[in-house]
Amino acid sequence: MKNHRHNLLVLAAILLVFPAICSAGQLADFEVKLELYRNDKLHGEMIFKLTTTDDRWTMQSSTEGTKGVASWLGLKESSTGEGDWFQGEARPLRYERNVRVIKKMHWSADFDWDKGVVHTVYPDGESTLQLKPGMVDESAIGLRVRAGLKNGENEWFLDLVDEEKIEEAHFRTRSVESVQTALGCMKVHVVEKVRWEGNPRYTRTYYAADHEFAPVLLEHGKYDGDHVEGRVVSLTINGKPVAAGPDCPP
Repeated sequence: MKNHRHNLLVLAAILLVFPAICSAGQLADFEVKLELYRNDKLHGEMIFKLTTTDDRWTMQSSTEGTKGVASWLGLKESSTGEGDWFQGEARPLRYERNVRVIKKMHWSADFDWDKGVVHTVYPDGESTLQLKPGMVDESAIGLRVRAGLKNGENEWFLDLVDEEKIEEAHFRTRSVESVQTALGCMKVHVVEKVRWEGNPRYTRTYYAADHEFAPVLLEHGKYDGDHVEGRVVSLTINGKPVAAGPDCPP
């Protein structure tokens, strides 16, 4: 049961493998709804929404377990990341995340760029850390990756706030391929989180090239264990629903 809970917690976090090196006007708003599967069995749903203005951006997520172990554990997640645009990049200002899996857990990060510090709160305590230029939180990862894909990039090294420490998060494009989705065949850029050699875990996000690089499929798991997916069922870009297209050729 502990491993089931861990997988669901990690998947709730990774969209934020949604993961800007571009301005607000270049990055399209989106809202995507995904069904959450564990080992091909439906467990819940996830919704991610990005809204932008000329000087601000907001990234929101919600996850709810509706079937199986996720429902039994009462899985619910919600997060909100807010930021501004600084020198053409998405800069985080405030992040808050709440997760309930049997018990409630809370995370937050408040960025004070004038003073050069970020104050974090997490289940085991709180910390004040020195900021680095270009630093991100979980909600800004996807912004950086989407913008980078739009600009032809294929690898990212990001300083990420992680509770009581700053870690370097490494992402790269694994492949460009066509995948079958509930909305038809989509050309996607598959971006993976790079881990140390021998690490049994994997995390991948599939960004739709023809739909402003919105995320349409998430994968997380262990090569010798459970596999968890978030599969797109609906998508809007700048407020317009994406209609289902033709299937991939057999």
